[in-house]
Amino acid sequence: MRKSRFPCAFQVLAVLATCLGSATAAGAADPLAGKVTIYRDHFGTPHIVGETEAATFFGYGYAQAQDHLTEMMLQYRDAQGRRAEIQGEKALGDGYLHFIPYEYRWDGDYLQRLLRTKKCVEEHRDQIDPDTYKILDGFARGVNEYIAENRGRIENWITPITAEDVEALERSEYMRFYSIHDALIKLSEGASSFPNFGSNQWAILPWRSENGHVIHVEHTHMPWANRFQNYEAHLITPGKLDAAGISWFGSPVFLDGWNDKITWSATWNEPNIADVYEERLNPRNPLEYLYGGKWRAIKVEHETFRVKRGNSFRTVTLPLYYTLHGPVVKYDRRKMRAYSVKLPNFDGVNYATGLYSIMKARNLTEFKAALSRQLMPRWNLLYSDDKNIFWVHNGNVARRDPSYDWSKPVPGWTSRTEWGPYLPFNEYPQVLNPASGFLQNCNNPPWVCTRNSGLKPLQPTSYYLRVKPRADAGEEVLNTRGERLFQVLTQNRKFSVEEMKRLGFDTYIMPSDVIVPLLARAYSGENASSKEAAQALDEIRRWDRRSSKDSVAYTYIHFWAKSYQQMFSQALFARFLSYERKKTIDINSSQEQQRARRAFEDALQTIKSRYGSTAVAWGRINVVVRGGTFPLGGESIYGVLHPDEGVEQPDGAIHCNDGWGHLMVVVEGNPKQIWTLLPYGESQNPSSAHYNDQARLHSLQQVKRFPYTPEEILSNTESLWGDPNRLKSLTGREDSAEAQ
Repeated sequence: MRKSRFPCAFQVLAVLATCLGSATAAGAADPLAGKVTIYRDHFGTPHIVGETEAATFFGYGYAQAQDHLTEMMLQYRDAQGRRAEIQGEKALGDGYLHFIPYEYRWDGDYLQRLLRTKKCVEEHRDQIDPDTYKILDGFARGVNEYIAENRGRIENWITPITAEDVEALERSEYMRFYSIHDALIKLSEGASSFPNFGSNQWAILPWRSENGHVIHVEHTHMPWANRFQNYEAHLITPGKLDAAGISWFGSPVFLDGWNDKITWSATWNEPNIADVYEERLNPRNPLEYLYGGKWRAIKVEHETFRVKRGNSFRTVTLPLYYTLHGPVVKYDRRKMRAYSVKLPNFDGVNYATGLYSIMKARNLTEFKAALSRQLMPRWNLLYSDDKNIFWVHNGNVARRDPSYDWSKPVPGWTSRTEWGPYLPFNEYPQVLNPASGFLQNCNNPPWVCTRNSGLKPLQPTSYYLRVKPRADAGEEVLNTRGERLFQVLTQNRKFSVEEMKRLGFDTYIMPSDVIVPLLARAYSGENASSKEAAQALDEIRRWDRRSSKDSVAYTYIHFWAKSYQQMFSQALFARFLSYERKKTIDINSSQEQQRARRAFEDALQTIKSRYGSTAVAWGRINVVVRGGTFPLGGESIYGVLHPDEGVEQPDGAIHCNDGWGHLMVVVEGNPKQIWTLLPYGESQNPSSAHYNDQARLHSLQQVKRFPYTPEEILSNTESLWGDPNRLKSLTGREDSAEAQ
């Protein structure tokens, strides 16, 4: 049966190779180019087959450069602390530390140099795992090959990169996105909180699924136009690697993905991995600090920055300060205090090795072994294979003296606050194959990874989490996304694959269980203020309680929330998002009803003034503009599983550029079945068909089948770069394309 199908596939590839001869690697300068083929499917996703892993990652670097060269090169300049050479003063970090909410980061070239992001990699290059270095080097060479081929068509500031640049980018993501944020937030709690940051993950055991297979779902929540955009790819080195998933622009490793044996996904968590030390300065010499009863010299380094200013550059040299604890991020000369931060693995490398090891893991033992190296300082990690589901709250948490409050700056002048060794991996909160049959995490604390998990809030230590929980905390800590998964997955029944896909797009409004009856009571026994109000209340009574793009009722509920917050307070509105909202909001209270009614009347006026009518479908307001305008159903106020959010325009429309970043549904088996979706597609080029093809699917709440087996790849190949016959040996056929 297979034989009758694949001559056609090989004929297609032979034609593609003839038609696209200029796009092949013939005559390429780098010898790795002749050892790899890039098969792109009908959604532009590259399936890269290399003779060696170095060649495969060469192809991955080349493919990413084809689609996102400018964005990834800015990433490398960023990690080098040289973005001001391209973007001017704003990229230096005036101040020199500032937080950019949409970018989810503390920003600036100054911070990158302070963290020694690139310098540390250069100094410790010989400590990078040799196998990892080979793939970093291959990836960099692939990027450089594309630059060389297109030198006349790309900007002059784009220059070749090295393996060290790629590792520096991985180090940068950990240092600045994870570690430095966790430290600096202790200096100003709340001032730098990530806006609506999160992700979802869940998996069910075979006895919970209709098809008898493990089903694993990943749903990242990331902006669509910042440094955390995702790129989807498939990497194959016969006999060594067969992994697919998503990387951030410029990265060669997959944060979420699968190989032929396992699947993994990550969500944000909050282990207490970084600290701030308050240092006493010497009144006679502010470049000395107290430690162990003696004054020590603060280490001072200087870095020179080139800053673009119009068509020229200015040069600025700035000091960098360090204590024995780490970089100094704040000086208070009035109080004679400095504040330094201690970060996990600050002097280390091998940041790429952590995820690369997971990509190559073949079973749960190897997966745990990869994490036990403690190269990744955080993430909730969900694992599955054809029989097991496993979840761990991963985090490099050092042993500390529990008598100190580690949620705040601690004294830097005593050895009692020094870190001990990291807690060993086997002490991290983790669960394997729970009796409930499911595991989940939507950025909730460890003990609610499933119902009756057996985990305790203060396990393994009182300071393990950044915010110390109550010892008796329970399911009330669930956010609305986690609450929704509990509502669905605790049902005593089996689930189909289609249900799991629909759950990935779920926009059920959990607080509607209070809001709808409260509004009904608010108008009970009274006439609505207008015919429009009466019609709106009827819509809400009939509402399916989802923010679907066709829903008029949700438009009322959305604007009601905005009015409620503006008229009263965000704190009062936050009660509706609480797991205990039915306890804290008395729908029979006249005061609660009065507030609800006032907000509802105000919302109706707002809708009518903006749109000329109160009957407006949500998808008319909530859209993505990407080579067309596509209505979306997600929302951002109530914490639905599938959020879509963005910037409100002068005409009242919301142009979505944020929310979820990737959806993956994997059915374990041999072979696996996979469905995925990127909300913005694989290409940044507006003229490409893959600029908005997935935006169209997103609007329809549809996923695409991910071609994973060699046969599926060949049958779905749209274009290729390299030798068209490279997949031949993986299909079990002995004939070649030329023989057809």
